[in-house]
Amino acid sequence: MRILLFGPYPFLGKPISGGVMAVVHALARGLSQRPGLEVAVAAAHVESRAGVDRDGPITIFRLPVTHRSRLRWRRRLRRGLLDIADDFQPDLIHAHGTGYYAAAALDGVWPNVITAHGIISQEAALSGASTLKERLAWQYDAFFEDRVLRRIQNCIAISPYVRRAFARYRQIRWWDIENPIDDDCFDVTPRPQVGRLLSAARIIPRKGVDALISAFGRVAAVYPQAQLRLAGEITTAPDYVAHCRRLVANANLEARVHFLGNLSHADLLEEFSRAQASVLAARQETAPVAVAESLATGCPVVATRTGGVPDMVEPGQTGLLVPPDDPVALASALDQCLRDPAQTGVWGQNARFAAERYRLERIVDKTLAVYEQSTV
Repeated sequence: MRILLFGPYPFLGKPISGGVMAVVHALARGLSQRPGLEVAVAAAHVESRAGVDRDGPITIFRLPVTHRSRLRWRRRLRRGLLDIADDFQPDLIHAHGTGYYAAAALDGVWPNVITAHGIISQEAALSGASTLKERLAWQYDAFFEDRVLRRIQNCIAISPYVRRAFARYRQIRWWDIENPIDDDCFDVTPRPQVGRLLSAARIIPRKGVDALISAFGRVAAVYPQAQLRLAGEITTAPDYVAHCRRLVANANLEARVHFLGNLSHADLLEEFSRAQASVLAARQETAPVAVAESLATGCPVVATRTGGVPDMVEPGQTGLLVPPDDPVALASALDQCLRDPAQTGVWGQNARFAAERYRLERIVDKTLAVYEQSTV
């Protein structure tokens, strides 16, 4: 069986950027290890060149994304993806996201499955777009998402939240499959340092990093050993990153809040292993891979009760949940973790057990079952 994945894929030797890329990378490797499957990925990237890479048995077709690619419903980009499919001749296309990857898969003649990763219409409201051009781009993408969703027949929901958000699209046949994570997450040996907190999230408005910094400032004076490590790319929203840095400077926390940038997978696992807890202060999420990875490494999670996060974190068992945009409540949860390392350690043990549902082998089994039903 020949499987063609439409979705972002990391450049060899470069860090993974974002949860969707992490999922496509893990799933492609998991599928490629199964006998009788030939796997390829068609990936579009800003300012990249067209070409072909190899990652072990996986063929990666690269397409450039231009700044004007939104014109005419991204028809040129969609055509480029279909040209790749024409050459590869897959038995099935599995597209990730509800944007142009899904649209291209639906344009083709091949059986297809779509995985819905985000809710663009909701992300648009929390984008922090400050210019008319940015706001129009988000509105365009939300409208395009609606057009795509009206055409989807077979869709994977990575969280019950996805089904709820897209319930009005009644023609969709749904399957529930969580995001996969790499098996090496389960091999991490936790050795947490007291007071060390990690946030594995991009520094963008939707992730609520400003609220997290405010919450950390409330507990920093009580716990002199506490530090906050922000592991996420800082290039997408430079104005917001500058705002977060000013918040840190105004609170005199430069020596205790660390902007680490986008880390390699190995370095991120090292950060998880040394954190007393990981923190996600997002204003909207679907099923963040960073939460699943944190649980699998035995690192408990303090997160906001938004989107699909409550389906991943069990309060008082694997971590704590607080309302979004509430630095006082978040500070109280951080205080609870920092005050009782023994209890936090128990949550970490529970977390690793709870993360078994994200194991790659299980996700590949479920995904192959969907492929079989979608090609009948």
